[in-house]
Amino acid sequence: MCLPAARPRLADLVGIGLSLTCLVHCLALPLLILLAPALSRWIALPEGVHAAILLLALPAASIAMTDGWRHHRRLVPGILAAMGLGLLVLGLSAHEGWIAVTDPAASDQLLTSAGALSLAAAHLFNWRWRHRAAGVKLGA
Repeated sequence: MCLPAARPRLADLVGIGLSLTCLVHCLALPLLILLAPALSRWIALPEGVHAAILLLALPAASIAMTDGWRHHRRLVPGILAAMGLGLLVLGLSAHEGWIAVTDPAASDQLLTSAGALSLAAAHLFNWRWRHRAAGVKLGA
């Protein structure tokens, strides 16, 4: 059962999970494909995976950052989340060819990886500061 107070915490956890999934997709999968070209036929992901991850990350970040702001009143998580989402949009744009770049694949990987790291950091800061504001000890 997902209680109203648990939704923002769940949104942070989903955001962290999606960011890590994004990093694995952007860094590990291309490396695996480079190391084992024969596997690329079975590992290939659908073209819409980038857009789907972005469509899931946007509401998760919005819910989590809004609730975090209400509790801790810090701008850093929201700024990092906005930067991360912006970089993810640029990565998707490079991947789809909507923006002119000299190397679309490298630009996609660089922008998406930076966006995922920024978004994961935003969720981690948000989660930690929300728990501190609520008086919850971490690591106890």
